[in-house]
Order: sequence, then structure tokens, then C-alpha cells
Amino acid sequence: MNYPKSQEILEEIKKAKKILVNCHRSPDADSVGSALATYLVLKKMGKDVKVVCPDKISEDVKFLPSSEVVEKIDFGKFDFGQWDLFLLLDSGSPGMVTGKREGVLPEIATIVIDHHKTNLNFGKINLVDESISSTGELLFSIFEDWGVEIDKDIAQNLLAGIIADTGVFEYPLVTSRTLDIARSLIDKGGDRQEIILNIFKNIDFNKVKFWGEILTKMEKDEAGFVWSAISHEDFKKFGSPGSAKESAASLFAPIVAGTDFGMIMVEEDKGILSISFRSRGDFDVSKIAERLGGGGHISAAGAKVYVSDFDQAVLKVLEAARKVVNENQKK
Repeated sequence: MNYPKSQEILEEIKKAKKILVNCHRSPDADSVGSALATYLVLKKMGKDVKVVCPDKISEDVKFLPSSEVVEKIDFGKFDFGQWDLFLLLDSGSPGMVTGKREGVLPEIATIVIDHHKTNLNFGKINLVDESISSTGELLFSIFEDWGVEIDKDIAQNLLAGIIADTGVFEYPLVTSRTLDIARSLIDKGGDRQEIILNIFKNIDFNKVKFWGEILTKMEKDEAGFVWSAISHEDFKKFGSPGSAKESAASLFAPIVAGTDFGMIMVEEDKGILSISFRSRGDFDVSKIAERLGGGGHISAAGAKVYVSDFDQAVLKVLEAARKVVNENQKK
């Protein structure tokens, strides 16, 4: 048994007839892949299942098996009364689930399954393992505990989450267990090349041009990090490309010599500055994200700042980053 709580979660699932599964706001491949893998497993159990998300999924994950079942909903208007159980995957807080600042969850039983070190443990049952690379990897172990037979479609969804959240096995939380699980999923039909092609090598031209804007505006701070900030007007000028901030952060924020980390800020909605942080080494960027109401991992984190003035929002992020750097230097 990988996790003692696996059995407790399974018992709750067995009691439920109608089950919701979430994808978090601005869903990435680990969020979507984990939700779809869980959906397929629950359908095999004979459950009535729906996958819900506060945002539309991006084009780069629509190749995943059963991606068409993900339904964009307004959490303030959706009728949760007919559902027995809500599985909250890859989400560190209620706000990540609902996409709303206040993050109020429905009054039904909830189970949190996640790997973020900043998780608030906000479910009725919480299985959070911050030592795991991805929720996809965590679910593999849970499914193993349940005795689930992983087919090709489940394998593809789990493998996509692992590959995406590890940056193709680059990040520090990758272990020999991670690689063993990936090998097992490939043996079961997971297509590594299809995943890498769609997630990392299938970029819309407007997004590539937007990356150029991010690089043009990138600055190096004396505190030892790089940053770039894009206003809502400039974001719209490039067609408001989906997941552009996160991908730019992964590509460019952690590669500059002489820095400890980098951050990309984009005002994706007017008055809401969204930030992605990436570390070059062991600098814990989640500490900055937490200061701003967000969360994540040592090497990758995110947050949103709700300040109507763009310049003031950027200044707030920079001040938070410099304070964390200063605190680290005093230790």
C-alpha cells in the first residue's frame, strides 16, 4: 500500500453514485490529464462522472483521451445539489478550484488529492504528498493501491501530467520512482512523443511572437532575478494567447546566468496580474507566491495580484520578491 488514505478515499467513492472531478483554473496538462485519468477510472467503476473547470482547456491538451468531456462552468451558478462527491485534484486552494478570488466551495463532500507544498488541506479527506513530482504520479500510486487496471487512455493522461509537470523529467522532484512509473505508463500505451509534440512543440505563432514581447521587456534585478511584466492591452494585442505566461516562465525565467530565479507577470484580465515563478536551483519561489496569496513548489509557483493599477501591481510583486531574497540572505 503506497498510501493508507487510498482505501479511505476508495470507500467514499464506492458510497457515491454521482461524482464531480475538477480541473483547476488555467488548467495545465497535469490538471487536465489527472482529471481525465480519474474520470476514466471512475467510469470503469460504473459511476456517473462529470469533469468541471472554471476555464476552457487550451488547445495543447485537447489531444488527450476524453478531453471533450471537460465542461467549463461558473461555480457560482452550477447546481451541485445533485452530486454526492467532489474530487479536487492538483489544486492547492479553493480559489484554484473555483477560479474566483473568494474560492467558496459547494457544500458537498470533498476529497483533495494534490502534490503542492502550499496546499491548504481544505477537503474532508486530504491526500497531499509534496515530495511527488506531479498529481499524475500521485494518482498512479493511488490507482495501484486500488488495484486499477491501467489501459492505454489512462496511461496517456497520467504520462502527460508527469511529463508536463517535470519539464520532461528536468525538475528536482523527479526520482527513480518517477522514471519507473513513466516507463510503466509507456509500456501500457502512453505515447511520450505525442505528448511532447503537443505540449512543447505545437506553439501558435501569436504565442511565439508574444514570447518575443516578454523577452523584449525582460529586466534583471539587482536582487538576483529576472522579470518581465505585460499589461492587459499588450496581452490583447497578441491575441491573448492561452498558457503563454506559464510556458514563457518555464522556457526563459530559469535560464539566465547569475540569477536565482525568474518571474513572468501578465495582466491576463484587467486589474488581475497573474505571475509564474521559476527557480534556477534550490531557491524556493513558493515563498514569494505565498506572500502574494498563491502557492506551488520550490522550483515552480504562481500567484495572482488583484490591484487595479498595473504599475502598482508589478511593484507589489517586485517588493515581495526582494523581501524574500533579503530574508534568505540573512539566514
